[in-house]
Amino acid sequence: MRKFDLEAFEKHKKDNNTYCRYITKNTNGDNVEIFLIEHKDSYQQTIIYLNTPIKQRFMYNKKTLTLIKEMESFYDCLIGFQREYNEKQELIKEINNDAPYKFSWQDLVNKMKMEYKIDLMDENEQIKNNSQVTVLSRNPQTMIYSITMPCQFTPHGVMEEKFEIDAMTGKTIYHVGSQRKKYSNYL
Repeated sequence: MRKFDLEAFEKHKKDNNTYCRYITKNTNGDNVEIFLIEHKDSYQQTIIYLNTPIKQRFMYNKKTLTLIKEMESFYDCLIGFQREYNEKQELIKEINNDAPYKFSWQDLVNKMKMEYKIDLMDENEQIKNNSQVTVLSRNPQTMIYSITMPCQFTPHGVMEEKFEIDAMTGKTIYHVGSQRKKYSNYL
């Protein structure tokens, strides 16, 4: 089971700060940014996979340094399983954040790439193509994915490109601001 790396926290934090950041390679050889923060009763570790919108978060008991909660996100969407553990490291709660959605976040990635030529998984490509996603969320009450990207040059006063995608069927409900791509050569 995972334990908080107190040695890395002490090594990378400056002065009396309660947080630190550093870049390292994970066990798969991927470059990741690690953000560690000290709370009153716990430590938090966020692992950011560079050039992707995927983040993993882990909460640890401050006294024992043992894992108490873990979750993963894709932009502002909790994905996969959210798990909580007791002091003995036994699983006490598990939530499948993807269960309510028939049109998965992976389906959304494929749709945006195929239909709109927007690669939600490659942040460098988004910057290069002037299509950086600033908000991507999904709402369990309305079952809709919402995607927002700012436009630097906009005809007709449209300041953002916005999408609403049905999280059950994958159908595009709403899309405004697509004119930006036609004018990107003038930037």
